[in-house]
Amino acid sequence: MQWRSLASVFSLALPLSGCAALSCTPVTIDVASKDQRTRMVSEFRGVTNDETGRVSPIQREKFVTEYWVADGQGRSYRVTEEQWRDAQPGQPLAACR
Repeated sequence: MQWRSLASVFSLALPLSGCAALSCTPVTIDVASKDQRTRMVSEFRGVTNDETGRVSPIQREKFVTEYWVADGQGRSYRVTEEQWRDAQPGQPLAACR
């Protein structure tokens, strides 16, 4: 009986532990600079079979824009486009760490 309850706790805890990486620790920083970065990502679109019957992924390359602000110590923080537009050097900004 105890093994079942222990197993159920682990079955609930493991999926939820992945959310810890998505948590936000709010900090207020003084903006020193703003940076807009573009990177290319591969987007999965599905699978297909080729002439020999092999399954091959269908992928599309696309560009993604990221918005970053840096504080006076040189630490960079990723922010939303709206936060990036509103950010002014020398002004405080709430960001996630």
